[in-house]
Amino acid sequence: MIESFSGIRGIYGKELTNDIALRYAYAFRKLCRPAKAVIGSDTRASGEKLRTALIDGLGCDIIDTGVLPAAAVQNAVREYKADGGIIITASHNEPEYNGFKFLDKDGAVLRPKDMENLINFSRKIGALSSEELLSQLGESKPVKRIEKKGKDALKRYRKFIESFFSRKEKSLLKSLKADFIVDPNGGAGITAKDILEGLGIKARYINMKKGEFRREIEPGKSLKFPAAKKKAQFVAGFDCDADRLEIMLNDSKLASGNHILALITEDVLAGIKNPEKETVIVNDATSYVVRETAGKYSAGWKEVEVGEINVVDAMMDFNSPVGGEGSNGGVILPPSRCRDGILTLICLLKIMAKKQQSLKELINSLPKYHYIKEKTALKKDFAEIREKVKQYYLDSGFLIEETGDETGGLKAIKDNSWVWFRQSKTEKNVLRIIADSKKEKTAASLLSQGKKLVS
Repeated sequence: MIESFSGIRGIYGKELTNDIALRYAYAFRKLCRPAKAVIGSDTRASGEKLRTALIDGLGCDIIDTGVLPAAAVQNAVREYKADGGIIITASHNEPEYNGFKFLDKDGAVLRPKDMENLINFSRKIGALSSEELLSQLGESKPVKRIEKKGKDALKRYRKFIESFFSRKEKSLLKSLKADFIVDPNGGAGITAKDILEGLGIKARYINMKKGEFRREIEPGKSLKFPAAKKKAQFVAGFDCDADRLEIMLNDSKLASGNHILALITEDVLAGIKNPEKETVIVNDATSYVVRETAGKYSAGWKEVEVGEINVVDAMMDFNSPVGGEGSNGGVILPPSRCRDGILTLICLLKIMAKKQQSLKELINSLPKYHYIKEKTALKKDFAEIREKVKQYYLDSGFLIEETGDETGGLKAIKDNSWVWFRQSKTEKNVLRIIADSKKEKTAASLLSQGKKLVS
């Protein structure tokens, strides 16, 4: 089972059980003391059983949103003035996995220190038998009320998304004549149809049956165009909780999350009176294409450790108008406190309508960078070889930048090109390596050398 500030994830029935869900909910209850909490989920079959265990452990008033995107559940925490919440999801992990994202009272995921305390407390009570834990639960205040708010929460989320667009922009969206496909893959992103149609946006939809997964959960290269006489401009795919958006263009090339973040960053900064006074916040695995785009407007630039909450908190500190994680297609726009795949898609459509250009044309107008990423299996923790890797690059004349602690990002930079390492906190024994450069050969060389160092 993976336990990190990104949440809890494991294979349901093996690493992750209903008993573990009960303990984590009880730990959340004892540490955060919610009087009212929101619970929502993606579409995995194990979600309902975990929901029952979590509600038993929380022992407070419950707002149950049912199946909704992560961003909609997080919005519900704010809308219903709850004290926090839990999203039952393993996000981009495959269907046999499930997990939890614990939410703070502002709808954001718990801050790293609070999540660390939650994990430690859950481990502490792990020695208790189920009977002993249930006995302790019985001594606390029982659940007062469970309110089913799925339809209302979706309605509020739709209204929240619509608030990002002016009347003129909504008119542009209605008039957009772009043939594109939305593929939620049976995940929580099936709600995108309701939201897009509410804005008058026309699209084709595939894989809309709830809980029926026809491709990999993490979209990427598993996105496919359906057989048709006319090929659409692109396919937009979501992961299971729809916090990530990935797009495949009609030449079968993937639109990088960095391109998506760069386009939306430019649109936001172009609409601000004094963009030079603003700061764009990204994770340290984001391509410099976003930095160069922000630089056109003399905007500030700050990198933080990978993790949605790290970007969110830095955006709050800097009062940033836009931020995100280019490495995973996640754009964050205040007052939202999370990545939102559906909102990101609509923002792209707005830019297409405004500029009267296809998505491919918009991407081609961006500065050219070659961004390559791979996952490699680890035989031992990256922390054990981190210093060796770091010293190699220092000896080779690279500048070293690090975020977080010894488990955070390690980036080696030279001549506006870089290679980056970080052990995944959502996938077991996986090291992520990314290279970024204006020169394709340089990016490929950096990635190859990085893989050799850790093999």
